[in-house]
Amino acid sequence: MRIVLIVFSFLLVLIGLPPAKAQPARDWSTNVVEQPGGGIAVGNPAAKVKLVEWLSYTCSHCADFAKESKVELHAMVRAGSVQVEYRTLPRDGLDLAAGLLVRCGGKARFAGAHDAVFAGQAAMLDKATAFSATPAAAAPMPTLAARLNQLADATGLRATIRARGLNDSQTTRCLNDEAAQKRVIAIAEAAQTAGIPGTPAFEIGGRRVDAHSWAELKPQLLATR
Repeated sequence: MRIVLIVFSFLLVLIGLPPAKAQPARDWSTNVVEQPGGGIAVGNPAAKVKLVEWLSYTCSHCADFAKESKVELHAMVRAGSVQVEYRTLPRDGLDLAAGLLVRCGGKARFAGAHDAVFAGQAAMLDKATAFSATPAAAAPMPTLAARLNQLADATGLRATIRARGLNDSQTTRCLNDEAAQKRVIAIAEAAQTAGIPGTPAFEIGGRRVDAHSWAELKPQLLATR
């Protein structure tokens, strides 16, 4: 029987049948899971390297990290060698609104919304500064949700998320979601308990690392791969 199989394989080569195509490598950046503690994990759950980033959407150093790491870190995540868990630490109302809206489109839209908010951070903060000097900013609001919606409109944050494919009724619903508000706030509370001093802060494989930029973090990531 073995001889017959060998001869058959040889005949297939002779008649010119094309070889079987290799399966394309999986893009692990599309694997997005909300963790029990509220963080959003992106990448291969079996990755050798597990990276945690504590971040704030109004933190300029976090925006710098997002820009500097975009190509190389994203490539590691796509290849499945690194999984990143993003933990949002809201420092103010605008930060909380951003943390809610990057999650608003679900798993499929998270990464794009996350990148878009950081890419537009400078303009968003300029608008926030201008808005803070207006009577509307000083006026009391009846609920936290009302303040979040006001900030999302005044700073262009809602428009950024709208450009990612979500309409205003969807973003309003996300900003009004009290359970979602509590989940994001709980991440900040857990970070405070864990002694996280500020953002960005990083953990590799459950161990806090001394790094605050991509230049500092990259060699530590590569050393663990």
